[in-house]
Amino acid sequence: MGASWEGFVIEQIVGAWMQRGKHVEPHYFRTSDGHEIDLVFENDGELWAIETKLTTSPSSEDMARLNKAADLIGARYRVLVSRTTRSVVNETQASCSLDTLLSHDGNGWLPTT
Repeated sequence: MGASWEGFVIEQIVGAWMQRGKHVEPHYFRTSDGHEIDLVFENDGELWAIETKLTTSPSSEDMARLNKAADLIGARYRVLVSRTTRSVVNETQASCSLDTLLSHDGNGWLPTT
């Protein structure tokens, strides 16, 4: 089920942003020691790292793993997408639902909710 969720989230993000006229060339990142990012792309000169989790309760460890991998590639924006109903957002990071991320227009950062 997790792989289906991951594929669905990636398709939705890429499709929505391309519909808005944003060029998204999706990539996947994985190191030999297991650090990974499900979706990496550049938007307006800024690198984005997006990780997906099927859970409704993402943990601080999930975000820490994303941050560690994002540091390796120099990603400015880091988003952990899950089925959560509670978004946590700051200037460069978010743990949010797919709907919250899709409400983002690709300019600036996510709306604070």
